[in-house]
Amino acid sequence: MENENSIDNNNEVRTKDSAELAGDLKFMRSIIEKTSRVYDPRWPVMIIWGLIFLTGLPLTQYCLVKPQFKEFIQPMWIILWVIGAFVGIFDGYRCEVREKKTGYASRLSNQLGLIWFILLLNGSVWSIGPFSVFFGKQAFLWAAIFGFGLSVSGILSSKEWLFGGVAIFISILAASLIKEYAYVILGIAIGLGCIIPAIVIQRNYRKQEKNYE
Repeated sequence: MENENSIDNNNEVRTKDSAELAGDLKFMRSIIEKTSRVYDPRWPVMIIWGLIFLTGLPLTQYCLVKPQFKEFIQPMWIILWVIGAFVGIFDGYRCEVREKKTGYASRLSNQLGLIWFILLLNGSVWSIGPFSVFFGKQAFLWAAIFGFGLSVSGILSSKEWLFGGVAIFISILAASLIKEYAYVILGIAIGLGCIIPAIVIQRNYRKQEKNYE
């Protein structure tokens, strides 16, 4: 009789432990799902920057070929840079508002945002004044910056960004061999390297959101 009672007690304890373990696993899964949903791929700003280089660098190539249009290069890039900066600031604000609503702050999103801010700031500094002579053609500098930034984003978050970064590094080699079309090659590579991964990642993100609804 005592053995039967002890067996029943052990079974109750095991059942209770199993239920608690299942509850803990369910809670941990919900936390992982919530935190994964908090990370926003920030696709709008990447598409805008992709369009900026996709149009800006080929137009720069055209203006260099046509000397009468050379004076329009600097004003054009100032306008494009203002557009990119405005979209970047707005997108950062959008992500911050979203994080406050969900109650979770994505450390990964903040880290990637800081990395891109440092890269773009350095690129801007090295593109103006006396610093620009150290890198020759600035298109190669920006291709390297975006290639590195996308590669880091791909390693830390979505692998699609990594493919874009690798494609840009390959385009740098191609542009160095075909110098007469260097700006066109780099513009297409940076543009598509930003736009295509952004579209793919955003589609995956929306599918994920629908699954959690």
